[in-house]
Amino acid sequence: MQLRVNQRVELWLDGRAYPVRVEEVGPGHVLLTAPVEGARAVLPSSGTRVRGRLYQDGGAWEFEGRVERCLRGAVDTVCVRLEGQLQPADRRAVPRRPVSMRVYVARADHVPPKLVPAQLVDLSEGGCQLELTNPWPEPSVGERLVVTVSGRRPAALAGRVVWVRPRFERGRNFAVGVAWSADSTGAVRRLLEG
Repeated sequence: MQLRVNQRVELWLDGRAYPVRVEEVGPGHVLLTAPVEGARAVLPSSGTRVRGRLYQDGGAWEFEGRVERCLRGAVDTVCVRLEGQLQPADRRAVPRRPVSMRVYVARADHVPPKLVPAQLVDLSEGGCQLELTNPWPEPSVGERLVVTVSGRRPAALAGRVVWVRPRFERGRNFAVGVAWSADSTGAVRRLLEG
């Protein structure tokens, strides 16, 4: 796994995740778009420790580093000096909250996208477990999904299927593990706080 230009990355800064994009990759460093809070760029000071996470190739990958400098321009950027290589992330280390909630899942890789009712079984900042009843075709690893949650805190959460397990003891059901995309981090956090 390698960092590449235009990859979306979840940048963790002071305990908070921001969706950013890779602008440039060089030996031992990566240039990222600056995190944004409201309409303002967040420019961390030199030496600040950061952690990055990206979801690709059926898994999550992380890197650590320190901010070298921030550059102002048409697109504000943050240059991070990498400390080591990309490592597979242990997404299961993120606490999961058991839930029982009816949701709708748009299977984005189907034309037209298929909307399927599902049960949300657990939820974390890294992903969730869904139970799909009688889906057709069967879900597959790598498939893109949008999980729509209604109620007091409505949200549309984008992610990818990272594992699938048949559950035929209760009909033609499937348990599905989903890893959230970096864009969904804020909405997931709001759901967990609510």
